[in-house]
Amino acid sequence: MPPAILRPELFQLLARGHGARVTVLTPNRRLAQSLRRDYDRLQQARGLQAWETADILPFGAFVQRLWEDALYSELATSIPMLLTAPQEQALWDEAIRAARIPDAVFSAESAAAQCREAWQIAHAWRIDPRVAGTPNEDTRAYRDWSARYERATRENGQTDGARLADVVGPLLENPALRKPATLALAGFDIVTPQMLEFFERLAAQGCETFDAPAPAQEAKVARVELTDARAEIAAAARWARTRLEADPKARIGVVVPDLVRARTQIHRLFADAMRPDHLLAPGEGSFPFNISLGAPLADRPLVGDALLALAFSGPGIAFEQASRLVRSPFIAGAQAERDVRALLDSRLRERCGPSVTLDAVLRVATGSRAPRAPLLLERLSRLAEYRKSDLFGAKTASQWALAFSEALRALGFPGDRALDSAEYQALDSWHELLAQFAALERVTAKMGHGEACRRLARMAREAIFQPQATDVPVQVLGILESAGLQFDHLWVMGLTDEAWPFPARPNPFIAVRLQRGAGIPQADAGSSLELDRRITAGWLAAAREVVVSHGRMRGESELAPSPLIGGCPSAEIEALGIGAYPLLRDAIRAAGLVEVIDDARAPRLESGARSGGTTLFRDQAACPFRAFARHRLGSDPLEAPVPGLDARDRGTLVHEMLALVWKSLESRERLAAAAAAQLEELLGACADQAIAKVKRYRSDVLAGRFGALERERLVRLAREWLAVEVRRPDFEVVAIEDKRPVTFGGIIVNARLDRMDHLAAGGRMIIDYKTGDCAPSGWMGARPDEPQLPMYALAGADDVAAVAFGQVKTGQMGLRGIGRASDLVAGVKLITKDQSRAARQYHDWDDLLRGWRTELDALGVAFLAGDARVDPKDGEATCENCHQQMFCRIAERAPFDATAGSESDE
Repeated sequence: MPPAILRPELFQLLARGHGARVTVLTPNRRLAQSLRRDYDRLQQARGLQAWETADILPFGAFVQRLWEDALYSELATSIPMLLTAPQEQALWDEAIRAARIPDAVFSAESAAAQCREAWQIAHAWRIDPRVAGTPNEDTRAYRDWSARYERATRENGQTDGARLADVVGPLLENPALRKPATLALAGFDIVTPQMLEFFERLAAQGCETFDAPAPAQEAKVARVELTDARAEIAAAARWARTRLEADPKARIGVVVPDLVRARTQIHRLFADAMRPDHLLAPGEGSFPFNISLGAPLADRPLVGDALLALAFSGPGIAFEQASRLVRSPFIAGAQAERDVRALLDSRLRERCGPSVTLDAVLRVATGSRAPRAPLLLERLSRLAEYRKSDLFGAKTASQWALAFSEALRALGFPGDRALDSAEYQALDSWHELLAQFAALERVTAKMGHGEACRRLARMAREAIFQPQATDVPVQVLGILESAGLQFDHLWVMGLTDEAWPFPARPNPFIAVRLQRGAGIPQADAGSSLELDRRITAGWLAAAREVVVSHGRMRGESELAPSPLIGGCPSAEIEALGIGAYPLLRDAIRAAGLVEVIDDARAPRLESGARSGGTTLFRDQAACPFRAFARHRLGSDPLEAPVPGLDARDRGTLVHEMLALVWKSLESRERLAAAAAAQLEELLGACADQAIAKVKRYRSDVLAGRFGALERERLVRLAREWLAVEVRRPDFEVVAIEDKRPVTFGGIIVNARLDRMDHLAAGGRMIIDYKTGDCAPSGWMGARPDEPQLPMYALAGADDVAAVAFGQVKTGQMGLRGIGRASDLVAGVKLITKDQSRAARQYHDWDDLLRGWRTELDALGVAFLAGDARVDPKDGEATCENCHQQMFCRIAERAPFDATAGSESDE
């Protein structure tokens, strides 16, 4: 171990300036930034206005700086070129794919990442995988792949980050490399053999090396048990605010072992605690905390939309991705067309399948019923034209980078509105990413559009983006980033026996025996325990106040504290003196944004025509609020495209098919007289016409074999249905898909009758086709569930003698209805024969018609009067498939024990 040097003495050496040639190395960028910040504060405290920047940097950056010195010297021709991380990944991909292992066997992308890690471990810890003894399948594969990788880099005069220290080490004798006279190592819990050899080479050149450990503080330590991980995060956030308000200059740290997974929840809970009103005034002020671990660049909306746009220019993407792109603020004209693009998205959801192409979106968007978004259509059309001219065929990576930039330019990327600071930084990172992608041509061959998009998307997922921010007092860190840092107050959470110490995680491509022999931390339980013990000791001396916490439960599992904190004194959360702060709801009330209104009565409407058809009355019967929300406020759910045809599409096809059949046959007599071959020909022709009509907006699922299967289904259903119809007494079809206005309670709507027959026994029968389950009981009683047929009966003609559902469902074919007489047709019975409770109130057919008129008029009057009560007719059964529950907030009206029970069931 090198001799130790205290931090104050080290800062005095740095204060001598660059002439003293003092360099401080750290294991990570976070500690380097912290030490520079501490040094700068010390210089300010001395009253200085300007000073030379301290030479403090991570070990990897230091080695790369020495390599760059050699690159710009007479050594340039003899040193290999340094690969970027994406170039390394691409070469590993090529090495693995050369083995021609089927993609179904394993993920080449994941294997390449693990091989790259194994390569770094092998060089850092001086392991030769070739001496593994008895190799297994993984180690044999790695030997083959790494040999290919090494040969490719050697033949092209390249090296990588794993070998850079070994490349630079022999060059340290050359005066062209600027070597420090004094080297201080700060925060190194792990020094690999490769690092040790490099430091020895520096020492041989006269460089004096010191260890600069973090100064130990006399800490007040408390161990706290909380309910679960969420409770830990919330408590740590309120604790941090309490300490910050007591001392605005305090340095506060929060260490989270599983920071990657918990990042989103941490940000939300810390934001709620630090600035409860942040959702009310999102643009005002900034948060006093910073989460050190950035998110993948691909997760930034600007970059994610750019990647989607490039994929959209190819064969096609998932509908949800296309939907996001249509609504993207980063396409030109988004601000001006924001509302109409949202309406267009709703239309696309009705007409597109689960996956869509650019051409399909353009076809729907230019349809007669689509909302007009001319600026979006212009940009999408430009992309379509550019795609035809330049986005096909194999290209080099640099050619693809240029083509991608031009494709985004065609869309007007990144839009018209002014970008905020984080978006500007994301845009800069995107341009850097494209430049890195272009550099892949040094290690890759030409590629097609799909492969280019996949490589770029993977690079965006692997690139970590962290917006630059001002220095803030509260730092939320991962475990490795906390090494060597000093605070005034420190909270370390998540220290359960399952999470800490970390379990052993050896790399699968290097024999475990070799990893253990090299002493690699986390290669086995013993080395992992030793490292985590040192890290824990560092935490307990890193601040004046240290809180370590663990959850008691995770789901149904009970947890225990880590044995590494078992010796810390236990304390109740109340003993920490955490303040009580207002919540978001309190901020809303303080802002005066709560308005109390009577929401059971809407403004009255005048009598007259209303859109919505018979659905308006069905919704009013089910729940007045549902009718108010849908038919007065336009609150309809967004549809989600599904694979194949949904139930509505299938029902539409059956309706179209039967309408065409009866327009041709016209009567039961002609049906009975038709020859079998003639009838089959008619059914096939009608099925083709029905499919052609629906195919205009669902061409994605009615082509090829699927279309043929759907044709067979329609012909079979129609054949089975006609077998029922031919057994009826004579009738003549007098109306098909007949639309006529009807008036109830002052509301005029258009009712469309599927079919009306003139019966030989006298009178008319109205038929409504159903492809699912149905029953006449839905017509009976107050607030009828299915008011369509009663409305049709009252609007159809004066001599309506029967109404019936025509159930077109295999195995349940037949008519289900009510009639004036009992012998009109099989399946249609007298109202007096219906023994249901709702039907018993009616004495005969005329009484039933009068009852229907009364109920339907009452529904119309209530709607016009503004009845908007949350009053589901059948309670939970009515609400089960209702899409207005978040709007009416009926769950908040339920008793507390009822809602609690339903939540616990989930």
